[in-house]
Amino acid sequence: MIIFFYGDNNFKAKQKINELKTKFFQEIDPNEHSFNVLDGVMVDLTEISQTVNTGSLFTKKRLTLIENIFANKKVSILEELLNYLQKNNLEKSDDILVLYEPKLKNQKGKIVKVSPNGEKDSPLNAKEKKLFEFLSQQKFTQEFKPLTPAELSGWIKTEVEKRGGTIKSAAVTELINYSNNDLWQINNEIEKLINYKPATEIASSDIEKICSPAIDDNIFALTDALGNKNKPLALKILEDQYHLDVANEYLLAMLLRQFKIILQLKVSLNNGESPSKIGPSLGLHPYVAQKSANQTKYFTLAQLRRISSELTHLDYLNKTGQTDFRTGLNLLIAKM
Repeated sequence: MIIFFYGDNNFKAKQKINELKTKFFQEIDPNEHSFNVLDGVMVDLTEISQTVNTGSLFTKKRLTLIENIFANKKVSILEELLNYLQKNNLEKSDDILVLYEPKLKNQKGKIVKVSPNGEKDSPLNAKEKKLFEFLSQQKFTQEFKPLTPAELSGWIKTEVEKRGGTIKSAAVTELINYSNNDLWQINNEIEKLINYKPATEIASSDIEKICSPAIDDNIFALTDALGNKNKPLALKILEDQYHLDVANEYLLAMLLRQFKIILQLKVSLNNGESPSKIGPSLGLHPYVAQKSANQTKYFTLAQLRRISSELTHLDYLNKTGQTDFRTGLNLLIAKM
């Protein structure tokens, strides 16, 4: 079986992948011996075929996740993968192969690759188109789009209710305004609100008390400290976030998001675009755009691309259990 997910709603896609993993572990592989994650950026066909085709002594099925294969720099990998999938008829296999492409999205009816370096999104080349067309025709294919305002409001209400609470409509709007539409942040804030007001309706006043934009300010402070090469301060800010029990995944998502924003602004400013127009064109809140624009002076384009790449790699290592998150992030900061 081939399952294909794509789209830049990273939170919803990861949520769906976790649901698949949980179901697989509960129904097929309780000891988690038959699940593998492959880094699509670095993987080759030999590793893919060995992983997918290797039988298990413990279960009849295997679950393999490959993320970001379209970002692989090997010239022939996409063509080789397409031939492999077609030749081995994997869509009819009992083994499950999940491919997730967070950097592909539907833009006005055309599939484009989201640039990792803040540059303009690019159309698919011929080999990318062939693989995408094959994968998108699979029975289990889903695009994860950013939620519309109405969908986001409904999602917040549903998540609050699932956790045993209720929330007023005005509070939903307030929470969206505080979070800049970031689902990772909203999810984290909902958890805090439920713990603060269990079995009680959440009001706007609760958002103001509990969901202050302190985490955003701390992310700005952290990137400021890194830009000024003040590593002791950066590590102190990070330690404060740990003491506040901020989720590792949320903290990493916010850091990665902030450096990508700075990178996008840096590219736009270098291209001579007006600072007052860049923020709206990128869909940024004026406060976020202004703070981030001020931070572009701290970093070169090369530094921003390297930091974004290393944070993405740390995210992969953390999700696959290959590193301790806090140790990895502290080491990354020490190298900056």
